[in-house]
Amino acid sequence: MFELVKELSELPGPTGHEDPVQDWLYGRWSTFAKDIRRTRVNNILARIGGNGPRLALVGHADEICLMVKSVSDYGFLHLWPYYRDQLGRPPRWFTPINQPALVVTSAGNIPGVFATASGHVVGGRNSQKDQFEWNDWFVDVGARSRDEVEAQGVGPGARVIWNPETRRIGHNITGKAMDDRAALAIATIVGERLAGRHDLGYELWLASTVQEENGLLGAASLVDEQQFDCAIALDVGLTGDIPGPDERDFPAKLGAGPIVVYQDASAHYSRRLCDDLVAAAKANEIPIQSAVFQNYGSDGAALIRRGVKTALLTYPTRYTHSPIETVDQSDLEHSVDLLVAFITSGRERKDRPS
Repeated sequence: MFELVKELSELPGPTGHEDPVQDWLYGRWSTFAKDIRRTRVNNILARIGGNGPRLALVGHADEICLMVKSVSDYGFLHLWPYYRDQLGRPPRWFTPINQPALVVTSAGNIPGVFATASGHVVGGRNSQKDQFEWNDWFVDVGARSRDEVEAQGVGPGARVIWNPETRRIGHNITGKAMDDRAALAIATIVGERLAGRHDLGYELWLASTVQEENGLLGAASLVDEQQFDCAIALDVGLTGDIPGPDERDFPAKLGAGPIVVYQDASAHYSRRLCDDLVAAAKANEIPIQSAVFQNYGSDGAALIRRGVKTALLTYPTRYTHSPIETVDQSDLEHSVDLLVAFITSGRERKDRPS
C-alpha cells in the first residue's frame, strides 16, 4: 500500500492537467479490467466484472495547484489560484510558501520553489502587513530573465504544484495529493482483488475523474459515458484529532478506520448505502467511523445530480489541502477490506428509503 500511495501521490496531476495520473491508471487498470476507456474530457472508466446493479468506485485524479498568470522581467512566476477567487487574497487554509514547487507545462516540468520576500529584506512598512496578497507570492525557477523562462515553455496557463517527497513519519504517511491519490490506490487494490472473481454482488466499475477540485466537473459527465445504478465516492476524510479544530465538529480520528459520510456541504448521501457500508464493516469486524462534514464536497454530489444513488467513503486525513496531507496506512487497508466485503456480499437492504 505505501509504495502504491507514494507512486501515485508523487505524480504531477494539477487540475486541468491530470494526464500523468490518468496515463498511469490506464496502464495499471488495463492489466486486470475487462474493459477500459478514456472519455472525451479525460476521465478513465474501467469495468472489472461481476453481475447485478452497476456500481462505480469513484476517485479523482487532480490535485490543487496555482496558475501562472505572468512572468516578471527577472524570471519570477506570478500566481493566481486554480479556483474562483472570492476573497481577493490567499485564504488562511492555503499555505504553499517555502515549499518545493513543480511547474507543469505542455512542454515538460520545471522545478522551483514557492517564495515570498522574507528575513532581513522585510522591514519598515512591509513588516506591518498582517496578511498576504496574491502578488506577494511567486515561484523562483532559478532563471534570470523572462526570455529564459519562456524558452522553457512557461507562461500564463502553466500550473504549479507543491512537490515534496511522500514519506513515512512514525505511524503516518505524509505528502502531497493524498487528496485523492490514496483513494485511487484503494480503488486499484480493490479492482485487483476482485478481478476474475465470480462472487461479486455488483457489476463493478472503477472511475478516475478530472477537475474535481474545480467544481466536480469531470464527475458531472460520467453517466453520459456509462449509466450506473449506484456509486461510492472515495475521498479524504476530515479529522479533529490535532490542536486547533473542535472535536465536536470533527470527531473522526486518524487510525480509527474509514469514515462513512452521511452529509457534507454539497449533498446528503444515500442513507441506505451509507447504512449498508457501516453494517458491512461491523459484520466483518472492520473499524468504522461515521460523520457529517462542514466546508467539504465530493464528486458524489455531481453523481447524485445525475440520478446516481451515491455514498461517500473517506479515509481520515490530517492537514488537507496542504503539502503535508497525512494518512494512516491501516485506514487505507481497512477501506479496501470494507469495499471488498461490501461488493462480495452484494447486499442492499430494501426495507428502508434511500
